[in-house]
Amino acid sequence: MNGPLTQLANHYHSDKGTAFLDAHGYTRVYDALFAPLRHTPIHLLEIGLLHGLVQTRSGVSQFSDCPSLRMWRDYFPQATLYGLDIADFSAVQLPGTEIIQGDQGQRGDLAKLSEVLARHGGDGFDVIIDDGSHASHHQQISLATLFPLLKPGGLYIIEDLHYQPAELERPGITKTRALLQYLRHRQGTLQAAISQPEFDYLLEHTAKLGFFDSLTSNYPITQTADALAVLVKRAPTP
Repeated sequence: MNGPLTQLANHYHSDKGTAFLDAHGYTRVYDALFAPLRHTPIHLLEIGLLHGLVQTRSGVSQFSDCPSLRMWRDYFPQATLYGLDIADFSAVQLPGTEIIQGDQGQRGDLAKLSEVLARHGGDGFDVIIDDGSHASHHQQISLATLFPLLKPGGLYIIEDLHYQPAELERPGITKTRALLQYLRHRQGTLQAAISQPEFDYLLEHTAKLGFFDSLTSNYPITQTADALAVLVKRAPTP
């Protein structure tokens, strides 16, 4: 539980660890997933750079801290890091890191990431983590737009599937957790925020899909089950 990534999360006050805000404990999963990548020159993108409650309480329009990017910077010393957030994080200066201001629900903003990646010599992302707005349609648009930019064997992670803010949810849109369960089991009904060809791409190119629980005590246990999804992109057939 208290592996190196959990220690870093707690040090930088990220709720991915076990001591701050919702204390999801996702780092126990990440320690296992990311250990083989730790000292390799990966390209990692994170959507959502500061807990919404912290943003709201701060009362400022420009932010100078992003706990999880600081955590990733220490954990992945050879990585190129990218951050995307709708808020202004231009005051954050981290080596080997580029932060883009944009809306994850806008395909045009997401498309800019391809240009940013190419500028840093990347031919695809190795890891993408969506910890953004948590609205189902935003998660689904981001997944459909960015999954093609993920390298074969790469990891696409969506956090906090147990929480979709009511003020942002679109009526009638299938919850992202249900969409991913359909993707995994090929059964159920969908009214997704993405097109059928985009969903077919996910079906064809997802090699593995796993769910993990949040450890937070702020929600009922039954609600926090399957709070974290990890998709592994399929390698091309020889």
